[in-house]
Amino acid sequence: MRVVLKTWSSNPDYSAGCDYAVVEIGEEFSKLALRRINVLCGQKAVDPSLYETYYWDSSAQYFSPWVNPASQPSEVQESGFELEETLEDLEVDTREVVTAPADFRVLESQIAAVECAQMIVREGTIAFNALLRHTDIYVTTAEIPKQVFESVLTIAAA
Repeated sequence: MRVVLKTWSSNPDYSAGCDYAVVEIGEEFSKLALRRINVLCGQKAVDPSLYETYYWDSSAQYFSPWVNPASQPSEVQESGFELEETLEDLEVDTREVVTAPADFRVLESQIAAVECAQMIVREGTIAFNALLRHTDIYVTTAEIPKQVFESVLTIAAA
């Protein structure tokens, strides 16, 4: 399953091509995410003030359909318009977390360069954040609910 997430930038005037993120959620990734959520819940039993924990993780690919469209070849420009339409149809901006169709793809030229990518584990969700390369700006994704990971495992077991 591929999930598209809305992102937010620490600088509201500059997202540097990180308007969305896409995460491939398979069986192994779901097991990892659920294990990390369970570890956090166990730690909260010892220390109730614990809110979240971070892991180095580069599972999320940050992208924008609007990255330099005019300077790209015509097939890349066309793909950007198709991607923009798909994102609008999926209503990512209002729903924040959506399952992408099987043919959903992001071109390399639309993927942003990030550093220090992390997975944020909260009691019932997973989110991601990263530092935009060569800046001091962070981007953070919407949270993927625990139920998404559980559903992937249910489908895999069937």
